[in-house]
Amino acid sequence: MASPGKERPNDSFAMAVIAALGFIAWGLWVNWDYGWGTRLQVAMTQGIISLVSTYYSAELVVWMVQKFHLQRLTVFKAGLASYLIIYALVWAGHFISGTPELLVTMLPGMITGIFFCFGYALRVEHFSDGL
Repeated sequence: MASPGKERPNDSFAMAVIAALGFIAWGLWVNWDYGWGTRLQVAMTQGIISLVSTYYSAELVVWMVQKFHLQRLTVFKAGLASYLIIYALVWAGHFISGTPELLVTMLPGMITGIFFCFGYALRVEHFSDGL
């Protein structure tokens, strides 16, 4: 068992809120020329998807690091699995909702998501050294 207070980082929701605000702004800027209805749809889609995907991506990383702990390539396995699962769902959500500029809307999240998933996996692995 991990030492008290060091089981895992507990900032998944705060990171999710920050991500949602940033990606709502990005989605609005990229899709601004499509009118108010589309702006509202993109802001809601981007906000919900980024909030939920960031939160669950972080939680998935925690679960996977704990699952793969003490195995070779723990951080790589947890980071890659989280990234692939989350971005398959993010792509599907935007596709289903009809986001006009799909790739451009998603690209910043996909790029930062790589760093987030692998960086958070490294952070969680550091926290879970006592497992």
